[in-house]
Amino acid sequence: MEVLIVVPKGFDRFAQNENLLLYERLMKLLHDESPERGPLAGRQLIAGQGLSQEQVSHAWFVGISKGLLQEFKHWHTWRGKRLAAKPLVHKHRPENTLISVPEVAQDGGFIADLMLDDRNELMLDHLTGQHVQGMVLTEACRQMFLAVTERFCLEDYQAPKRYFVINTMTMRFQAFAFPLPAQIRYHVLEQKKLRADRVWFHADMNIYQGGAVVAGMEVKFTVFDDVLITQKENQLAASVVQQYVNELGMLNAQSDVTDDVSAFLSNQATASCPEQALL
Repeated sequence: MEVLIVVPKGFDRFAQNENLLLYERLMKLLHDESPERGPLAGRQLIAGQGLSQEQVSHAWFVGISKGLLQEFKHWHTWRGKRLAAKPLVHKHRPENTLISVPEVAQDGGFIADLMLDDRNELMLDHLTGQHVQGMVLTEACRQMFLAVTERFCLEDYQAPKRYFVINTMTMRFQAFAFPLPAQIRYHVLEQKKLRADRVWFHADMNIYQGGAVVAGMEVKFTVFDDVLITQKENQLAASVVQQYVNELGMLNAQSDVTDDVSAFLSNQATASCPEQALL
């Protein structure tokens, strides 16, 4: 059976390649009077990257109800992994999560799948319609170090809520990534407990697609007790606000002096030329 990979309209240029189909076109064909005898018949349909879980489920139910059991037999082939939850990636909206739940890899590192949703906050604008933009891959790597650390690396850390501070983050781009399966492989290079309330990490990761590295990140970050770092953050915020308030106060003072000088010069000019006051 010929394979058709289904992607959302955000990747419309990519969908012009062979063996690809836009989701909107799929749904139109499914709602035709006799889809079992149409262009979808005898095709193997695969849910590609960028589709929401709602879209995947809706297309499957419609397809099955139309009698396309064989065509949708492998529909979920690339959808087997579970999306990482909010406590791991620190995202409230599921469409903004870009990775699956990380697992321990055979080499002792960690691995997760890249999971795209066309409604993601970073994919609402500036899409080429062909490749996955670099900022999406950067955010996926950021979520990876959050998720791995939260799930595997803080067993001895007592703080119930943690605050991550990035010290350095270097991104590498080696090739275009496309809306097809991709995996992130992550390794902790060094870990230090600096104090009771903070742990420092040095990690590196690569994003693989088609067996080749397309991007990677080296990162150093520190995990703090949220209560302590929030207090410090609040103090810094108040200090910066006060700095700008003081600057604005100086501007007002300078403005008052300028107004006084202007008024004085105007009075002097009127006094020296009294006839002008009669005009």
